[in-house]
Amino acid sequence: MTTEKSRPTQDEIENRIQQVGSYSRAVRVGYLVILIAFLLAVGGVLPANLDSTSQAIESILLPLIFVGLGLILYGIGMHLHLMHLNLVRQLQPSAADDPRSTRGDSE
Repeated sequence: MTTEKSRPTQDEIENRIQQVGSYSRAVRVGYLVILIAFLLAVGGVLPANLDSTSQAIESILLPLIFVGLGLILYGIGMHLHLMHLNLVRQLQPSAADDPRSTRGDSE
């Protein structure tokens, strides 16, 4: 038969929370790198191609795609981060789950 896992300890929950923070920072750094690359492309490549509208659009199209994908990935990363924090919050034992608190001092 299957064995039921015990509830995670407070230390395990704290370790999970610390890991989520590092992943969240990595997502933010990745987004900032994409945003800086976009700003460099707008500042460096676009002025050199302003003589033609099609060249200007072509020179900025790929950086725009990368910024769009970066925003999507940032949104997914933050969504997963918040879902994980919600899961950790739900896994924390509450006072209502403690069998000693429901018995009272009468026993």
